[in-house]
Amino acid sequence: MMKTVKIETFEDIVRALRERPEWLEEMRRLILTEELLSLPKRFDAFVEREFKPLKQDVEVLKQDVGVLKQDVGVLKQDVEVLKQDVEVLKQDVEVLKQDVEVLKQDVKGLKIDVSELKGESFERRVRERAPAYLGRLIRRCRVISFEGLADALEDAIEKGLIREEDKDEALMLDCVATGFLKDGGGKEVVLALEVSVKADVEDVERASRRADILSQTYGRDAIGIVIGREITDRARQLSDKSGVIVI
Repeated sequence: MMKTVKIETFEDIVRALRERPEWLEEMRRLILTEELLSLPKRFDAFVEREFKPLKQDVEVLKQDVGVLKQDVGVLKQDVEVLKQDVEVLKQDVEVLKQDVEVLKQDVKGLKIDVSELKGESFERRVRERAPAYLGRLIRRCRVISFEGLADALEDAIEKGLIREEDKDEALMLDCVATGFLKDGGGKEVVLALEVSVKADVEDVERASRRADILSQTYGRDAIGIVIGREITDRARQLSDKSGVIVI
């Protein structure tokens, strides 16, 4: 026979439900919706199907983050080494720039030296073979030594024919020769030679100016001669005006 329970207060309801668990289950079905009643099972299913795999993924992610942190630490070390290498490289580049600058200066000096050497070699060749270079202009070509030229200039100074600075100017000639003109009645002349690998206007001007000094020194006609492996157009134009011969 079912026991009769007197219900007067809320506590009576609680006590009755504790004494009769089957009532509690029935109460739940009455109060809660089916969706709420199924929530524990759904939660368990969520834990089993989704939470646990997610937890495993998080664990893997933690491991990956740990590895990444190690990689970042190594990368930081590599970056520090790279910075040091870059600093050394910058120093090396600075040294290289200095070396290149010195090399450029050396090359520039070498070019000047080679140019001067070529010029001196060409001047010596002209002096040694003056008759070959001047054979079209004069006969019996004779090269005057610089000692002989200096003596003649000193005599001209003593006679008041030229000034001391004229002597210094004439002694800068590359070569002085005498001979007899082939065209012009065989007249004896003095030739003032300016020799240059590439002859330009300045060579023509010097030859003309120094030929005038030799004319006053030797008391005979003097002709300015410019000999060059190359002759600029400007030099040719000026030579036509000044009476200097270019070869």
